[in-house]
Amino acid sequence: MYYEKPKSKIYFDRNQLEMITLDELVPNDHLVKKIEKAINFEFIHNLTKEYYSLENGRPCLDTVILFKLVLLNFLFGKNSMRATCEEASVNNAYRWFLGISLTEKVPNYSTFSQNYIRRYQDTEVFKKIFTRIVTQIIEMDLIDPSVIFVDGTHIKASANKHKAIKKEVKVVFDKYQKEMNKEVDEFRELNGRDKWHDDDNDGNTTIDEETGEITKEEKETIKEITVSKVDEGCGMFVKGEHERQFAYVDQVACDKNGWILGHSTNPGNMHDSKAFLPFFEEVILPYQPRIICADAGYLTGLIAKNVQYQGIKLLTPYMAPKGIRTIMGKKKFQYQMEIDAYQCPNKKILEPVNITKDGNIQYTITKKECGECPYKKECLKNYNKKTITRPLYSDCVELAKEYRLSEEGKDLYKLRKETIERIFAQGKEYHGLRFTRFRGLKKNRYIRYLLYACLNIKKLALLMSKRTNKYEYQLV
Repeated sequence: MYYEKPKSKIYFDRNQLEMITLDELVPNDHLVKKIEKAINFEFIHNLTKEYYSLENGRPCLDTVILFKLVLLNFLFGKNSMRATCEEASVNNAYRWFLGISLTEKVPNYSTFSQNYIRRYQDTEVFKKIFTRIVTQIIEMDLIDPSVIFVDGTHIKASANKHKAIKKEVKVVFDKYQKEMNKEVDEFRELNGRDKWHDDDNDGNTTIDEETGEITKEEKETIKEITVSKVDEGCGMFVKGEHERQFAYVDQVACDKNGWILGHSTNPGNMHDSKAFLPFFEEVILPYQPRIICADAGYLTGLIAKNVQYQGIKLLTPYMAPKGIRTIMGKKKFQYQMEIDAYQCPNKKILEPVNITKDGNIQYTITKKECGECPYKKECLKNYNKKTITRPLYSDCVELAKEYRLSEEGKDLYKLRKETIERIFAQGKEYHGLRFTRFRGLKKNRYIRYLLYACLNIKKLALLMSKRTNKYEYQLV
């Protein structure tokens, strides 16, 4: 009797026709379906129509599809746009989200790059898309801007750290530093001293303390930095135990519910505290927060002064004092606010006599004035005078320190790990925030608008999927 071997499932007819829709191939609980229900992307047409001609040339790729490709790239953490397009050609969920049929060809990976170069390079379209998403979230009453959390994170640049040159650049003071310089000079004039800074030369004038002569000191105005030969927009990031590398630093603000409100992208060699004040005025201040919660690096006199003068509380953690600790350190001296002087343990007075360029007031007492003080040996050691420094805006810094110790301050600071720190952790782990594939400061700043818009969209979609019975999904 003839025995026929049963056919394996592997050898089924791959050419057979089946009647099925693309919608049936994508599970209802897939992320792209949740996003499509939560966000109406038609607004992109209105934001981009001015960059296209309706009368000349062949029909362009639908701009909604174009930007959805970028969102897919960030949503699923692909390493390149090429990888996203290749995945879209075989992934039914990608095709469903893009609105491309099973037989339709997926756009080429270079389409977005060419559109950026020819149309979007010097426009605000990326920022407008981000702002539109945030506006929709505000309209749904999901954002609570009373407390805003701010922090910065470094993002590795697409640049080899060994391909670099040394370059000398001029140190330029921003408007906040110039304001402080002006107050420093006013303090010196009140004490009968010449000004530190020259208004016409942006702080290049220096005074010789011994001779009193005004000189130009080039070392104070010229700074040597490491510049990448591949990407001049990035900077050499050097911090603690981190590897020295070319990077960008993103400064991000979010509310207490974890919604991203804005960001700024800066070179990796710019400290967070240096980039904060322009970011504060442009992004944070319009929300009129009651409290700003930031990292210890933001606790500077200049930041505390500008934030608190707007009626906003600054909340930062404890920052260990810098410098060499001695037995007769600054803590042993009491500041007398009424007379603006320090009192030593032996009841002697240290009066203000000078101020440094960076705004530190110097309170001094000479060895002769100390007399037969029992602490003289430990306090002065081999010096002829004792000097205590106090920042120009130390009152504002003290207010921030007092608020840190309050019950509200302690409770709010604990939320950092659930808000801003979680955003960075998820962005780096799942959405490609750990390093950048793009070169140039401007391009990275634009592209990051789409990345942070993507994080907000994902958060909104997941939240709305849990509230199906309470809210209407589709936004108009």
